[in-house]
Amino acid sequence: MRVSEFKPRPVAGRHQPVIALVGCDGSGKSTVGAALLELLQAERPTVFCHLGKQAGNLERTLAPLPFIGPYVTGKARKENGRIQSGKKAGALAAISGFVLSMRRVWRFGVMRCRHERGLTILTDRYPQNVVPGPMDGPTLANLNRDGVFIWLFSRVERGLYGRMARFRPDVVIRLNVDLETALQRKPDHVPFKLARKIDDLSKLEFAGAPIVDIDGTEPLEQVLEQAEETVRRVLALYPHGGTQDRRAGKLVSLVGCDGSGKSSISQYLVQHFSETRPTVYGYLGLGSGDLGRRIGALPVIGQALEKKLNRKARKARTKGEKMPGMMTGLVLFAFSLVRMKRFLRVRRAVEKGFLVVTDRYPQVEIPGQCDGPGLSAAYSNNPLIRVLARLERTIYHRIAAFRPDLIIRLNVDAETAHGRKPDHDLEALKVKTELMPKLNFNHAPLVEVDARQSYEVVQQEVLDLLKAHEIV
Repeated sequence: MRVSEFKPRPVAGRHQPVIALVGCDGSGKSTVGAALLELLQAERPTVFCHLGKQAGNLERTLAPLPFIGPYVTGKARKENGRIQSGKKAGALAAISGFVLSMRRVWRFGVMRCRHERGLTILTDRYPQNVVPGPMDGPTLANLNRDGVFIWLFSRVERGLYGRMARFRPDVVIRLNVDLETALQRKPDHVPFKLARKIDDLSKLEFAGAPIVDIDGTEPLEQVLEQAEETVRRVLALYPHGGTQDRRAGKLVSLVGCDGSGKSSISQYLVQHFSETRPTVYGYLGLGSGDLGRRIGALPVIGQALEKKLNRKARKARTKGEKMPGMMTGLVLFAFSLVRMKRFLRVRRAVEKGFLVVTDRYPQVEIPGQCDGPGLSAAYSNNPLIRVLARLERTIYHRIAAFRPDLIIRLNVDAETAHGRKPDHDLEALKVKTELMPKLNFNHAPLVEVDARQSYEVVQQEVLDLLKAHEIV
């Protein structure tokens, strides 16, 4: 639509706007973005967030360097040739594409945090899940690759892009240019890639967000005038004040070693309180242990495969050990993304006014154990794993910052836990029972219960604690 046809509507529950600039390289996003940022910051606190992968910028930065520059340039040309001819992309392209997509996910999470703190958001690019490929869509779905692991990580990537896309902007300003203009402005860019972006741009959707089209080939003054008018119409819908505390409900988390009764008691609490108020259950563990035990139950190869996986997992969560391979790192990171997805579901329920009772709660104090970051215990010389570990720590810090209203720690000794969970490793249970009392969960309100007692006694104690702390 044109600017004159644009009639903005506020997004429900939003206190400040999110404005996105999209367009092919050379369309003027950076220039227009700088002008709009100056306009916005003159009126209210605003941050500018780049939500691209910046793979091209990384390549052009490395190209002048000795030794590594020619290697990167050669690899890039080879991959471009494969993609252009429709051949299967290389494994390095798939891995680097996934890692860069995770970088985008991390940037998007940072943007969401800033928006929740009451800042107006202006973005350069915006992730979408409609058209895979270079126009800010999923990367792996665009590559001509097959295999179980590519399929698995492609599904993870598509799920994350779908989640990002559902957080729709208040308006998307789409800057349109032709290929000739784009090449004149960006002569160092690959022509067929620019052509693909221009073609994909017209097909994009952003979860129903209004899209204002501006001809980027017009004189800069006219482009800026139209963009600024679009932004002013959006700003008129939102007050100058920032966000208020959006936590309308309560969050209670039960933590403890396996066998302490977390699952049974948390599900009992949900059933008990559902009779009087909206209550939901949230599981914030990984489920990797149960998955390993199911694998062990498979005929013929199950036990051997379970032992191998347990050996790798034990190394990964032991401080000072070396991370056992790139695939282990990717799997652990994928598990952390699943945990992040579960956390976001819990947080939304709390913000909507539900009483949420969770089994476990992630923490950043002890990596590798007791629901801590999985990639930060063992060391790795692989730069990709180190990048993933840094992204994972950011995810866990974000989760830990959303503190429960009350944490109930169920204390149990390893022998009692093993008696209740005989299929669990006793040594692993001893480690967990030793480490669990050391956690403070970002100094959230915390009470302790002796979980060696019968479930009925523990349940009543937990109910009394919830009433004493005015949770219910």
